[in-house]
Amino acid sequence: MTIIVRKTHEKDGKRIYIRVGESPPAVKEGKIKDGAFFIIVGDDDGEKQIRLTDQEALDIAQRIMAVYHLHVKIYRKLDKKTYQEYKERMRVPESDEKLENDIIRFLIRSGGEATVKDIRDSLGVKHADYLHTMEKYGLVIVDGDKVILNMGRGNTHR
Repeated sequence: MTIIVRKTHEKDGKRIYIRVGESPPAVKEGKIKDGAFFIIVGDDDGEKQIRLTDQEALDIAQRIMAVYHLHVKIYRKLDKKTYQEYKERMRVPESDEKLENDIIRFLIRSGGEATVKDIRDSLGVKHADYLHTMEKYGLVIVDGDKVILNMGRGNTHR
C-alpha cells in the first residue's frame, strides 16, 4: 500500500495519527483486482483501518473540496464584514463631530480651559456628557470639574 498522506498530532502526551493510502488496481493471475483507498486512524495503543472504493474516496474528496470552497467564501465575507465593522466603529458620527467642534470652539474662546458646569450651562447636557469621550481620545483633559483643551498630541481617533 502506498501512503498518500500522513498527519500526526500530539494530544495529552499521546501520538495520534491519520494516514491515507492506496492500493492501485492490478491484474493478478489474469484477473483484475480492484484498487482501493485506505484511511487508517491510530494512536499509541493501536489503529483502525477503513477500506474505500475508488468512488467512495472520490465522493469524500469532492465533499471536502466543496466545503473548503464554502470556507474560503465565508472567510472573504468575514474579512469584508470585519473591515466594515472596523470602519464603522472608527468613524465619528456627524452629531459627535459637531459636539466636538462646539466644545473645542467654546474652550478656545474660554482661553483653553473651562468647567464642566460652564459647558453644561452654555452648550447643554449632551455636550457635557460627551467630554468623557473626548478625554478618552485625548482631545481634552478633565480634572474634577475643570476641562482643559489638550494641546498635545493625544490619542487621535480618526
